[in-house]
Amino acid sequence: MQKLSCIILAGGESKRFGENKAFFNFNGKSFIERAAETALKLSGDIIISARDKEGAERYSNELKKKLNINPHAIADDKNCGFIGPLRGIYSCIKHLKGKYVLVMECDAPLFNFSAANELIKKMEKEKVGAVLPLWPDSTVEPLLGIYNIKKTAAVLEMLNDYALNLEKNFPFKDSVNISRFLPSVYYYNILDIIKKNPDLKIEFFMNINSKEDIENYLAEKINTVKKKYAKSVKIRKANRFFNVKNPSGKPSGILANALYYWWIYSKTGNFIYLKKSYGYFKKDADKYYAGGLDFMGGKLIKTIRGDAGAFSQEICK
Repeated sequence: MQKLSCIILAGGESKRFGENKAFFNFNGKSFIERAAETALKLSGDIIISARDKEGAERYSNELKKKLNINPHAIADDKNCGFIGPLRGIYSCIKHLKGKYVLVMECDAPLFNFSAANELIKKMEKEKVGAVLPLWPDSTVEPLLGIYNIKKTAAVLEMLNDYALNLEKNFPFKDSVNISRFLPSVYYYNILDIIKKNPDLKIEFFMNINSKEDIENYLAEKINTVKKKYAKSVKIRKANRFFNVKNPSGKPSGILANALYYWWIYSKTGNFIYLKKSYGYFKKDADKYYAGGLDFMGGKLIKTIRGDAGAFSQEICK
């Protein structure tokens, strides 16, 4: 069996960049060409996520011309409940053949074979659901990570059922939330990765959002090293999620109950269930705070309070 597959995410709108950044020339090569070269060194099972059929065809033609390959590029599934990168991952993961998948956003032009290989080695050692790069300020790079395909696909199917059922009331549209629902994740501090391989540099894990902030973004990340140091940490959870597609039984686990009561609140409008849901979500956030992952904990609380609406300050205390 193919052990490693790759997804290259190139379906973004590039609003901040001002043009399709997949084709942006960075030191003589486009972002998409650089990502494909890295993927080819790691796997023969590669899928490129495109925004639509026209984009998929354009990426295929570009890589045929530049690298003399016939890449598998597909349009994102617009009938699923996700948006953004989650839609791209969901659309691609069902077609993969490997045990693990390297998810790569195409706007990280310096991310290379050596950086990916360190994540792969950690995945094989820890046997977790995902290994994700962790910045010293505790922010996470979910779109430059290694995922267990079977576990991640199951989580995405479950979340997609909730997303389609809740529609606008579904709060977890951000790609960073994939790891939150996996049974185990190793958050790997980038400085620890570099210690393992001195040839690597911090900027290898940097993604570029705009032409103007390339240097500023890197300087900001380097400065965080002086302020905080979030350690590499493994987070484990035990959840059995409620099946909203075929409702039966009860959920178990902190996050499973949090999502279940959020679902009931969204259907009934009863703030008792909102308060129950928030209580469980807060317990889940506390697990991240305890592990030094302030970003993950804070993002969860901010997401829930934002989606709870006008009553959030009164209910979510």
